[in-house]
Amino acid sequence: MKIAIIGGTGGQGLGIAVRFVQAGEDVIIGSRTIKKAQTAVDKLKDLLGDADNVKAAENADAASEAELLVLTVPLAAQKSTLLSIKEGAKGKTLL
Repeated sequence: MKIAIIGGTGGQGLGIAVRFVQAGEDVIIGSRTIKKAQTAVDKLKDLLGDADNVKAAENADAASEAELLVLTVPLAAQKSTLLSIKEGAKGKTLL
């Protein structure tokens, strides 16, 4: 299963991502910018070793590609983030 952590660059998102990666799930770390997402992926790979089941994407792309979406942005950013992933999130489970 592909799981997107939307806004996954903070502590909560990275913590959830670590657990899914360790469980063998394919994880996409989403962010507003690919650079921030890639920095988070690099942190995960440093922590877990060379995990090949995690990658970076912008939030909208992560939502489109994944089957399960996990929203980990602060309350103040939820509306704008949800609007940015609206198309990719259609018909998918969002936690």
